[in-house]
Amino acid sequence: MKGRVIVIGASHGGVETLSRLIELLPADFPAPVFVTQHLGAGSLGTLAQALGRGSRLPVAHPEDTEIFQRGRIYVAPPDRHMLVQRGHIRLSNGPRENYFRPAIDPLFRSAAVAYGPAVVGVVLTGDLDDGTAGLMAVKDRGGIAMVQDPSEAIAPSMPRSAAARVCIDHCCKVAEMGDILVNLANDDWAPPESDAHDELAQFETRISEGTFDVSDWLQFEKLSVPSGLTCPDCQSALFTLSDERMLRFRCRAGHAFSARCLLEAQARSREDKLAALFRCLMEEAVLARRLLEPPEAQSAEIRAALNRKIAKAEQEARLAWERLCAPSGFAPPTVTGTCASPPLESHRG
Repeated sequence: MKGRVIVIGASHGGVETLSRLIELLPADFPAPVFVTQHLGAGSLGTLAQALGRGSRLPVAHPEDTEIFQRGRIYVAPPDRHMLVQRGHIRLSNGPRENYFRPAIDPLFRSAAVAYGPAVVGVVLTGDLDDGTAGLMAVKDRGGIAMVQDPSEAIAPSMPRSAAARVCIDHCCKVAEMGDILVNLANDDWAPPESDAHDELAQFETRISEGTFDVSDWLQFEKLSVPSGLTCPDCQSALFTLSDERMLRFRCRAGHAFSARCLLEAQARSREDKLAALFRCLMEEAVLARRLLEPPEAQSAEIRAALNRKIAKAEQEARLAWERLCAPSGFAPPTVTGTCASPPLESHRG
């Protein structure tokens, strides 16, 4: 296929921003457009319909292996990576990246591997830094890098991260993007230069596709080193990828994290473990209290031992609760004859 391939990624605030951008594209737009917006696995799959309301171009969730066409907008469906291959689209259940499927990096990376300098990558509003590694792959193979002006973005972190690590061709407000994309879709592009990061991009694309063979890990591990950290998704070993521009990790199951996303994941893991510890201690205290009933059924020694166990469990539960809830200012709950899950659920919700 000749002509440009447009890939767009967004997260927090993305639906509104994508709607504004799509409305700017004319009915004769001469390139296919691929959009990944972070979605929950349980999403109803109505994003394409919502984005299509103000569009002059057809907008749809694609089918696996669908042959794509110019002048159409393809939106990644819930819980599937959307990958661009030569002439067609792959939908994959490959490993989550930065805790998301669909994720932005696999879309950008696959397009870069398939179409090199023909690709225009656009990073819009979003938290943390998904899209940065993918935009680096686009730029590595001679493509065009564009980000939303962080000062305009609802969540500026994603475009700001990309701008800090990639040589950006266009940093602009959404209102300016339509004309720029039309001009780029009609221009000529030069062939890519050879690039040292190409092998890593191809390996990572195959992981996202689910076509990565177990034997390939021997070669892949030459492009990474053990990190001494564990994957928060599956608790296997994480490897540091050999890309000096951005600290990134993958585990043998393929889960991928930027350093910032991994730090967020570790914080969530710590909170989950504190919550589990709190529940365990509360249940221990509750059960010990039940063993004190009726009072005549226990000797004085057993009652004293149970009271010591209750006091110890309550004290440790209080410490765990303070660690868990200190920022919220909640008071630790009082142990009663039933498990104290409602206060914990209030915190977690």
